[in-house]
Parts: sequence; C-alpha cells; structure tokens
Amino acid sequence: MYKIILVDDDYLVLEFLTHMIPWAELGFSVVGSYQNGTQALEHIKTEMPDVIITDIGMPKMNGIELIRHIKEWNSTIYSIILSCHDDFHFAQQALKLETFDYILKESMEATMIEDLLSRLKEKLDQEKTTNMKKNQMEYLIKENLLVLKRRFLHAMIDDKQENKLWWEQQRHELGLASINQCTPLLCFIDRYVEMKEAFVSDELLKFSIDNLVNEILNQTGNGISIFYKDSMFFIFFPHGQRLEMEMIIQKALRVIYNKLQEYLNISISTIIGENCTSIEQLVQRLKGMITTSSQRFYMRFGYFGLVEQEDFTAENIFSCYTDAMQELKSLIIQEDVEELEKSLRKWVSFIEEKRYHPESVREWMMKIFLDIKLKFNSMQNFESTYSVSVSDHFITNVETIYQLEEELVSIFKRFIRSMIEINELPKRNEILKAQKYVLMNLNKKITLSDVAEHLHLNPSYFSRLYKKNTNENFIDYVTKSKMERAKELIDQSNESIEKISEMLGFDCKSYFIKTFKKYYGVTPKDYKQRIG
Repeated sequence: MYKIILVDDDYLVLEFLTHMIPWAELGFSVVGSYQNGTQALEHIKTEMPDVIITDIGMPKMNGIELIRHIKEWNSTIYSIILSCHDDFHFAQQALKLETFDYILKESMEATMIEDLLSRLKEKLDQEKTTNMKKNQMEYLIKENLLVLKRRFLHAMIDDKQENKLWWEQQRHELGLASINQCTPLLCFIDRYVEMKEAFVSDELLKFSIDNLVNEILNQTGNGISIFYKDSMFFIFFPHGQRLEMEMIIQKALRVIYNKLQEYLNISISTIIGENCTSIEQLVQRLKGMITTSSQRFYMRFGYFGLVEQEDFTAENIFSCYTDAMQELKSLIIQEDVEELEKSLRKWVSFIEEKRYHPESVREWMMKIFLDIKLKFNSMQNFESTYSVSVSDHFITNVETIYQLEEELVSIFKRFIRSMIEINELPKRNEILKAQKYVLMNLNKKITLSDVAEHLHLNPSYFSRLYKKNTNENFIDYVTKSKMERAKELIDQSNESIEKISEMLGFDCKSYFIKTFKKYYGVTPKDYKQRIG
C-alpha cells in the first residue's frame, strides 16, 4: 500500500477524510493526520509518505510552504491540495510545485476523492513498474561491469593481456584509464562465509559492496574498486604525492569502513600497497600483495595499514599439542569458564608470537577440538551438537587467529554447559563425577575403592551402578582412558616408554606394556616405530 498523510487545520475535514474514504480498498494507508504544517513536517522527517493531502491556509506553515519543504527532500512525492480559495494565485503556485490535483472544499465529495485516488494509484503503479525495470536494467549493467572488470584484473595479474591495443581498449572502456599509475589496496570481506549466507548469494554480496565502494570513490573523485576472487577485492587510487596520497587513502577508507558498516553491516580489512608508476610494476605489486594475503590470518577484523611479507616459523606446532589439549580438557572438566578463556588467550598469544603457518594452526586446533570432543563423547549422557563435518567447516573457513579463538571459546562453553546439565540429572551425576575423576587423575593409580570413596558410595553399589548405566565395568573405563592417553603421548611427545608408564600411574613398566599390547595389539615400542 502507498503511504499517505492528511494535513488540515479543520478537525471536521480530517474526520471526514479519515472515516469516509475507503483507503485500504483504494490501495492507500493513512500513516498520519495533522492540524498544521509544522507537525506534518516533523512526521515526514522520520517517515516519508508517497502522497500528502493538505489544506493551503493553516497556522504556522501553510500548505504551499509545506509542499515546497517536502519537495526539497523528495521531489517524487505527490501532493493534493484542499482549499477554500478559488484563487488563480494559489492554483498557479500549486501548478509550479507539480501538484497532482487542486480540490475546492465546498465542492468536495467522497466519490470525487475516490476517483482522484484511483487515478493517482494507477499513476503510482506505472511509475513503480517503470522504476523496477530501470533498476533491473541498471543492476544487470553494473553486474556485467563487475564481471568484466574482474576478468580484466585476472588477465592482468596472470599476464594474459592479448596485446597492447586490447589492453588500452579495455582500460578505457571499463573506466580504468588511471590504473597504470596508482596505489593499490587489497581488501578482505571480514566473516566472508557468514556474509554470503546473510546476503543469500556470493554475487549479491559482491555487487552490494562494489556498488557502495565505487559510489563513495566517485563522490570523492578518487579511485576504483575491482573484485579479485572470494573475499578479496582491490581498490586503486590514482598516483599522487606520497604524503598527499596517504591522507587521501586514509580519509577515503574511513568513509568506506563507516558506510559499509552503516548500510550493509559489513566490515573489511585492508593491506595498503606501494605506489606504482607503470603497468609492469603494478602487476608485480599485485602478485606480491596476493602472496602477502596469508598474513591476514594474524590481522584483526577492521585493520588497515602496511603489511610486510614475513616467513612463517619452521617450528612444529604439534610439539606443544599435548600440553595445550590437556590444559583445555581439564578446565572444561572443572567447568571453569574464566580460566578456559584465559588459557585459550594464552595459547593464541603463543601462536601469534611464534608465527606458525595458518594451515598448521588450523590443523592443530582441529585436532584439539576433535580429541576433546571424542573424550567427552565417551562420558555418560554427554552430547555435543558439533559433528566432525561442522567443525571442519568452521575451522577451515576461519579467517583469523582471533576469530578461531572466539569460535573455540563458544564451542568449549557449550561443552561446559553440557557438563552442568548432566550434573543436574537425577541419579546420573555419580557416573559423570566418576568419569571426570578418572580424566583428571590419569597420572595416578585409580582403583574402584578410590572413586567410590570420592563419591561417598559403597564400592559394590558403585560398581553395579556404573555397569547398569554404561554397560561396561568401571575398571575397563579406567584402562581405556589410560591407553588412549598413552597413545596420545606416544604420538605427540618424545617421552620414553618408561616415562609414559610413570606419567599414567603404572607401578610396573612391564604391566603397562602388557596392557597396551592387549588393548592395541602391539607393544608401545612397536607402535612408536610404526608411526616413525
């Protein structure tokens, strides 16, 4: 429905218009009625109508002045004037303001107004259809231009320019005449996967960003943007003096960052490149910036500035895997959210300082997540909503180490909530407490009597209770937990078999070896040799 407001200082006229005209049947909705122009103008500041019906002679602000003010804000709004004045002067002013119609109150009837509104709706519908077609055409043209510019950029970076004539022709046809002397910026859409889902399609997301960014650049008279691939796009600022360019770029980026957040709820991160004075130099700069893009893993969302190419450390991140996994697992078992967050922050800071390769960090975090999840899945009534495929999806698509930290905090908090929910289940918390005791004391010798005493239960009763609720003997659970931990230590540490035996509370190395072989079919030494 089209929105309409009524303005007249005569209360009876407003009552007549409000109640005697079948607005909804005619395709209109009255969103406000006012007795002077000043009140109406205040409403219009917050909600722009499609049509205004107004009296001419009113206190504070007459109808002609009101329409003139509104036209300054929105020239497409339609106006209908009601008046007691059969005066050419007022009619002439109304015509200058392109008023749709001019009605004398003494001859005003409901049927006359209904007929007028029917004609107006027909005109509004026609304009709406025309505008939709126009917008669709503009969208197709801009979308096609987006694709053509992207192809041009790929051809340039991949050294696939067909010839010099083609190069010059494409530059001018696509409005890229100044691209050979410029300062390039490489931008990333933050939370790219989430943004694609929010915008329904990747193309709509890129079109929306490209449209807004280029509109801002056109207003400032500086630069053009071209999407490269996935979440990456370039902005090219024309060549200028270094200090002047720095100021122009920073000012433009601030506007772009603010407008993307305000209109699209999107943030971006930006790497600023060096000034280029030739197309050959530009191509080399762009290739270098694309290579540098892996450094983005250690950039916070919303960053902009220079980024130097750094070599990632050759150290093996998995050398500290066991310590990290045990620490995080213990804090989840203890249900200590505050210390868990501190621990993750500590490990993220450690990774930042070392500068491990992003893929190694993702693999490391994935293994920690899966191992902790598998450990807890073996506990009574523990349920996790995260499948292996879901975890792989979110870790693979995480863009920065800080986003990875944020996601893991969220997941591990869910694990803790599951622990708390199990604790609140009647007659079930003894089982969970027993399993938590085992996982927290794998370095000790654990007996049925020890755990029964910890739970203040009779050993025989606890043994029957555990078997009934889990379909396995408690000592079998202890053995399984210790053997899984033994395998982890062999996989992820350089500790000797004798040391691992001691770390798991075995009094006798030979008994540890016998238990390991019974569980896995090979001795610890043979297993270690197999994995190299």
